Order: sequence, then structure tokens, then C-alpha cells
Amino acid sequence: MVKFFFYLHLVGLGLIAFGLYLLLLTDAAGDISGMVMLSTALGIGGVMISPYPVIKFIAWSKRQQH
Repeated sequence: MVKFFFYLHLVGLGLIAFGLYLLLLTDAAGDISGMVMLSTALGIGGVMISPYPVIKFIAWSKRQQH
């Protein structure tokens, strides 16, 4: 279960990196479709990385109880 969320976390980091690439190194943010692609990559990437630290904490707390 933790591995699944780890890989999901890595994909999310990749999407954030892609969104930052679009924002900083291209002129894609100048038109509407580029803005939508940029904000979608950053937003979905942020959502995808968020569960992994929570799952890691839950696994750590379960190990501390035993």
C-alpha cells in the first residue's frame, strides 16, 4: 500500500516539475490553453503528492504501537 502511494507521489512530483517547466521556461502561459495545461499540471500534481506523507505517518505510528 505504501509503495503505491510512493509511486503516486513521484508521478505528482513529475507533474509539478512539468508545470514549473511550462511556467518558467516556455511561453505556454501566454495563451488560454497553456494556462489551463499549466494550472492542471500543478493542481493535479499537488493533489497526487499529498496522501503520501499521511500514509507514511500512519505506518510509522502503527509500528510505534507494536
